[in-house]
Amino acid sequence: MAWRLHEHVLRGRIDNRTRGRVTGEIWLAGIDQPLVLELTGDCAPDLAGCELGFENPDAIPMATKPPAPQQRGPAGDITAARKVRAFDVPTDEAIAMSRRGETPPEHMANAVYLEWFSERSGRVVIESADYRLQISEPAWRYTKEEIAERDRRIAEEETPFAIAITQDGETQEWDEVRYEQFLRESDALTEKYGRLLEKYADHPDSERIIAREMGWSWLEEALDQQDEEEEESKQENEAEDLQVKVDLEKKDESEDDIEDYELPPPDPMREEIDWVRDERGHILHPIEKRAHDALHGLLDEVKAAERFPEEEDDRVADFVSGFMTLSAKLAGALGGVARGDDFFEPGMVIAWLKRILEILNKTIAAADAARGKDFLPAERFAYYRSELFAIREDVLELIKELRSR
Repeated sequence: MAWRLHEHVLRGRIDNRTRGRVTGEIWLAGIDQPLVLELTGDCAPDLAGCELGFENPDAIPMATKPPAPQQRGPAGDITAARKVRAFDVPTDEAIAMSRRGETPPEHMANAVYLEWFSERSGRVVIESADYRLQISEPAWRYTKEEIAERDRRIAEEETPFAIAITQDGETQEWDEVRYEQFLRESDALTEKYGRLLEKYADHPDSERIIAREMGWSWLEEALDQQDEEEEESKQENEAEDLQVKVDLEKKDESEDDIEDYELPPPDPMREEIDWVRDERGHILHPIEKRAHDALHGLLDEVKAAERFPEEEDDRVADFVSGFMTLSAKLAGALGGVARGDDFFEPGMVIAWLKRILEILNKTIAAADAARGKDFLPAERFAYYRSELFAIREDVLELIKELRSR
C-alpha cells in the first residue's frame, strides 16, 4: 500500500541539480506544514539535473493525518513524462457522454509522476496530468551508458528504492509506528474511495472509473478478465449446475460434523490474562468484556429509566455513542489476542489501541459535558464514568505489556 497524494497537493518543488540528491517541499491542502524531501538518488532522464515546480489548480483538502513532515529515503521514479490517457473534455462531461453511450474523446498525455520511499511513511506516490509545471534547464545530464545501466538496475529491481520496497513488504518486521502509518494510509484510501463511490455510484461503468481514479490497474485487468470469464461461462451453465448439486449433497452429508466442530480454547495458562468467557461461553479479552458489560449495563439502565438520549441532546448522545464505539473497537483490536491467533502482531494491536485511547478520551470528555443532564442517577453516572477511566488504565497497561513481547 502507498500514500497517493496527487489530489491533495497544492504546490511543490523538486530539485535534482545536485547529482545523487533529490530535495524539495510539497504543500498539501488543509495542512500547515509542507512535506520536506531529502532523498538519495536521481530523477528520470527528463528531469535529471533539473528543478521542477508544480501547482495543482484543483486541490482537495486532506481530511486525514498526512504523512510525516520529514521524508527521507531513496527516490523512485521521478519524471514529468509518464504516458497516461486523458480526456479531451472535462471529467464531468466525459462521464455524461459515457452515460449516453457515447465515447468521450481522449488522448495520450504526459503526467508528472513522483515516487519515493520514506523511512517513516513507506512508499509515497504523486501522479497527475493536470498540474501546471515549470522545469529549469539541466545542471547535468546522464550519459548514454548511465541511462542503459539505470534501466538495467530498474528492470532487475537492484535500485535502493526497489530494495527498500521489498524489505518493507517482506523481510523487515513492522513496529507500532509502521502499523499506525498503515492505518493512516488506509484511512486516506477509504476517504478517497468514499468520495468516488458517491460521485460515480449511478454510472454504469462505475467500477472501472473508480479503479482508474484509485490507481488500481490490477482491478481494471480483473474486470476485463471477469468479462471474458462471464462470456465463457454461458456455455458451461449445465456443468456448473450439476456441480452445485453435487456440492449441496456433500454439504448435507457433512453438516452434522460441521455443527459438532468447535474451535479449541486458547492457552489455559493465559486465562484471565488474555482471555475470559462471557455469560454465553464466548471467548473475549478481559478489557473487551469490561467495556461490553459496562455498555450493556448503561443501555439497560437508560432504557429502563425511559431516558434514552434524544437526537437533540447531543452531549448525552455523544457519551452513549462513544461508549458503543469504544466497545466495538476493542472487540476488533483484541480478538486476536484473546484467541491466541498465530498471526497476532503486537505492533498492530498497539497501533489500534493508541487510536482507541483517542476514542476513550473523547468519550470521557463527552461524559463530563453530559454531567448533570439527569438521564441517570448521579451515583450510576459516576460509576460508568469511572469505568471509562479504569478501561483507559487497562489499555495503557496492555500497551506497556505488548511492547515487552
